[in-house]
Amino acid sequence: MNHHHQKSPRTIFHIDMDAFFASVEEAENPTLKGKAVIIGGQPGQRGVVSTCSYEARRFGVHSAMSLTEAGKRCPHAIFLQGNHALYREYSNQIMQIFLAATPYVEVVSIDEAYLDVTDVFQLYDGAIALAELLKKIILMQTKLTCSVGIASNKLLAKIASSTYKPNGLLAVPEGEEAQFLAPLPISTIPGIGKKTALRMEADGFFDIHQLQAAGIDLLMRLYGNWGYQCHQSAMGFDNREVQWEESSCKSIGAETTYAENQIDFIILKETLEALCQKVWTRLKRYRMRARGLSIKLRSETFHTITRSYTFDSHVNDLEEISRAATVLLENNYANELPLRLIGISLEKLTDTYWQPTFWSDISQ
Repeated sequence: MNHHHQKSPRTIFHIDMDAFFASVEEAENPTLKGKAVIIGGQPGQRGVVSTCSYEARRFGVHSAMSLTEAGKRCPHAIFLQGNHALYREYSNQIMQIFLAATPYVEVVSIDEAYLDVTDVFQLYDGAIALAELLKKIILMQTKLTCSVGIASNKLLAKIASSTYKPNGLLAVPEGEEAQFLAPLPISTIPGIGKKTALRMEADGFFDIHQLQAAGIDLLMRLYGNWGYQCHQSAMGFDNREVQWEESSCKSIGAETTYAENQIDFIILKETLEALCQKVWTRLKRYRMRARGLSIKLRSETFHTITRSYTFDSHVNDLEEISRAATVLLENNYANELPLRLIGISLEKLTDTYWQPTFWSDISQ
């Protein structure tokens, strides 16, 4: 993990995907659009809602609520189990888009990140124009919307991104941090949860401007070190760095497990063709190219072999991918060996959307 030390002022984006899992399900299955979609399981099951669409939120459903309660509040909702491998793939795709703009990306969770764009926003006619461009590319490539907060630090960027959800964009001008925070409720400050808020409200603090007016001495007298932190946040101070890492490119994979062990080479080959088609479709939808490919074969004894191939250049051609996968299968499949599972994955991906070839690919 690297720290990006530079003179202030910084320009930081906090980008948060809107109702991420539910939106991915909608992107994959457009008939869900505009409907109440709840991810996490079926209403009768034990367990909790992991996320839900904005339509379901109108009925008071929210994440971490029990599925039973969600079923009562929103009986007409479409309940889905959730597909984490798919969400992870979309997430990798989105993070690659951020990394094409700046290497200084701190991935906070599967659906949010901080970007330090101090060095690059001038190249895009300003920070707001860059944020709009990123939103547009994400929408084009994944059909998803996100909300962006722009500010001089992480604290403010995060608060700004949640102000106009979904599909929001808000920039807090440098020097106006305290004014921006003043009218907001104290619970806006990260770390002030329900219990803390109740305790502070009992002391007469409801909105941030009251914390600002109280001053650092009083807050520290009341709350000790936490009072210091409160004062810093209320004034809009935050000197945490965007912690970025040298990113390694992720992979796109698909596999099939047979109900009965499979030894028919022709069927294995057909399965592999279908898997190639599947990963190629995603590659194309993500506007990416792959340099590496690997296949996975698992026998009935659960012995697994993985074999890889590297192309001369980055490819996005279905025939080349299928040919390479078939050759790997032919060279590594021991005759008459019953297979339990066959899989393929595309690796060493590159996101080449800024190259002219991208535009010619789209128009085909």
